[in-house]
Amino acid sequence: MSQRRSLKMSVTAKNFYRRPLPETCIEFSSELGKRLFTEALIQGSANIYFKLASQFRTQDEPAYCGLSTLVMVLNALEVDPEKVWKAPWRFYHESMLDCCVPLEHIRKSGITLQQFSCLATCNRLKSAVSYGETTPDFLQKFRKSLVNSVKSDDQVLVASYDRSVLGQTGSGHFSPLAAYHADSDQVLIMDVARFKYPPHWVKLETLQKALCSVDTTTKKPRGFVELELKKGTRPLIMYGLKAYVNVNDSDFATSVISWNEFLLCDPLEDDEEEFQLCCRKFGQCFAPHALCCTQKTFDADQKNSCTECSSDQSEACKLICAEIRKTRFAEVFSSSAVAALLVAWPFKHGYSERSDRIGNLAEKYKKGFSAETMNEMDQLTTQIRTLICCSKPPVVININKPDTAHSKCSKNKIGESCACANDVHL
Repeated sequence: MSQRRSLKMSVTAKNFYRRPLPETCIEFSSELGKRLFTEALIQGSANIYFKLASQFRTQDEPAYCGLSTLVMVLNALEVDPEKVWKAPWRFYHESMLDCCVPLEHIRKSGITLQQFSCLATCNRLKSAVSYGETTPDFLQKFRKSLVNSVKSDDQVLVASYDRSVLGQTGSGHFSPLAAYHADSDQVLIMDVARFKYPPHWVKLETLQKALCSVDTTTKKPRGFVELELKKGTRPLIMYGLKAYVNVNDSDFATSVISWNEFLLCDPLEDDEEEFQLCCRKFGQCFAPHALCCTQKTFDADQKNSCTECSSDQSEACKLICAEIRKTRFAEVFSSSAVAALLVAWPFKHGYSERSDRIGNLAEKYKKGFSAETMNEMDQLTTQIRTLICCSKPPVVININKPDTAHSKCSKNKIGESCACANDVHL
């Protein structure tokens, strides 16, 4: 009997029904919490609360705070995903946010602030990230951005913060901010882990300290993100990076390093040979990672697309593909997806002569693209940047060469063919 009671107690001890809020936090539904909200509402500093409250979610997975927060924001801002969640409803759900990081990885490890911003951008939101700082100027900036958000009905501020700084259990967390009480300088956090903590008020200065906690994954501080709808846009519909490319994909990181080292070599004297070489090298590095809607589970995507939107998407896909196929890059590649990756690649001006040449050509084509294709390229560039920054091993290339007139490629210096050309396979 005592053995059974002991077993029951040990099982119970591993299960938790919510947590008591620490003294640093004021529960939203308490008398003081209600008074703070009433005064904030009268002052016009809780307008965005109603849209967020209408879409308030509880995260489905322990590591889904970022995804659930973003789903809440997307639905609050009335962004049409142009896909059916469960027939016949078009509505955002966590399962639909898989364009930047595979859901399986997020389920295990969560997402970083930069990945959160990438997901937001790929789903038609303007995303401005501010990394946490301990300075008074940052606190003033944070307060100003918060006031602009809570007084609006189309801007949302999301905080990426360290729970432990607030005296709560846990560490990194995402949640939207819904109201501001000016007299006490407190902010209302709509905590998406509602099984753990209810919505609560905290001092803005305390939350600022929580934003400054360093994320061990990125080695950068946490921070906040300002989000609003980008009108006249749509999510990625045609191109992308294959789902297995994630923050632990060493193959992608190795490809990026190889490509950047190739760009540091001097260009060939013959322009056509140089162009062909660059395209072949890029294809060698990134063809395995390129994704086109005709290669992925396009049939499944079409089934999940609404009838109303599918024909528009189909026309947009045709237009985007046609414009990419008109570029010189597409003449080299059998897949337009690889050409699209090259056009969308985030070339850094001044990185090298070779990089500037290929980058300038890509920019030339972009100037002639339609709005649909430019939207696709912008979203793809954001996805590429995120994966470059987050893939492991970290991509660290010294772009500040002491003398750009000299190349790392010794054979080219003495008039012979570029050594890197021997490394590019047809």
